[in-house]
Amino acid sequence: MKILSKVFNSVLILLIVSTLLAAVGSAITKEPVLLTVIRSDSMVPVWERGDMVVIRNVNEKDPVAIGDIVFFTTDKGSLADKGWIAHRIIAGEAEKGYVTQGDANKQTDQDSAASGLIPRDKIVAKALTIGQTPLVIPKVGYFSLWMEKYQGNPYLLPVFAIILAILIGIGELKQGKKRKKKSKGLELQLIYMIGGLVIAVILGGSMLASSQHIKLVYEVSETGNGALMGSAVGILQVGDVITQPLSELRNDGFIPSIGVITTDDRQIKVSHDKLFLSKGQFIEATYTLDAKQPGKYDTSIRVGVFYPFLPSSIIYFLAEKSYWLALTVISIIPGIPLMLYPFFDTKMRRQMVRVFRKRSRKLRASLPF
Repeated sequence: MKILSKVFNSVLILLIVSTLLAAVGSAITKEPVLLTVIRSDSMVPVWERGDMVVIRNVNEKDPVAIGDIVFFTTDKGSLADKGWIAHRIIAGEAEKGYVTQGDANKQTDQDSAASGLIPRDKIVAKALTIGQTPLVIPKVGYFSLWMEKYQGNPYLLPVFAIILAILIGIGELKQGKKRKKKSKGLELQLIYMIGGLVIAVILGGSMLASSQHIKLVYEVSETGNGALMGSAVGILQVGDVITQPLSELRNDGFIPSIGVITTDDRQIKVSHDKLFLSKGQFIEATYTLDAKQPGKYDTSIRVGVFYPFLPSSIIYFLAEKSYWLALTVISIIPGIPLMLYPFFDTKMRRQMVRVFRKRSRKLRASLPF
């Protein structure tokens, strides 16, 4: 029974960590990463709604073939607003596009006007298979689907993180009263570590979802101005100065937040580089572009919204170095007490030292030299 319990706990921890990594990776890349949850029954009996599928990401040079189950988006038809679609390729080629169909559907996506031909660059992943069988974890994605219903609720993620911390604390108090013998392993220490990591990932995902990455393409010319395809600014003449809307910063939650706007383009000045957003506050940020140096520019502007776990000046300093540095530091702060607690608790610290010494001796004894 103890072996089964350890196996179950190990699998559960692996699944939680994998799901968190997949969620963070998807938030960063805006594509499914590692694992993805199925939202429809269009591929029955291969998988069903609520199943979680293991995927392999592909780039434009990786081959896809007829029979592959691929993950793609489309700009045409009824599937255009459905996000990432997982259907099987049944015909087509990279140059002209692919014909796709759900195994449970009677028509192809193209015959049913659900989509046009799928361009190769719209395919970002394939279902990972053993032989011809996709790797599927049944029904574990229902929690994610349930969470999606409430993802617009600004109270959900912070409250969930607080509840998780409280549950871990209660569990430790109960175990502390019952525990008479010293544990031989590091299960409790791992619970603290993973609990702190989960809180960090939840809060980081919440802040990431509220932030924006704005691309600004423009050109500065010495001879004149004009239009530039795909650019809201176009071609400016040296000496031109324009001001345009950049982003709307809104705090719909009950926790105050700090907005930070950063860019490496020295020709651009933003109306607010850092600001405090109280509950219900709304601010419309603008940018001013002072065209001084001729050339073509592909500028990145990061609009970050962070929880106020650090002073705004420090958050802005970190964000100027790297948005991801600021996000990581601020996300991990609430989880640090849980992750460090095993090192401050005398019994757990001594237990870790004993375990590491024992395993170190075994490792040295197994070496042939």
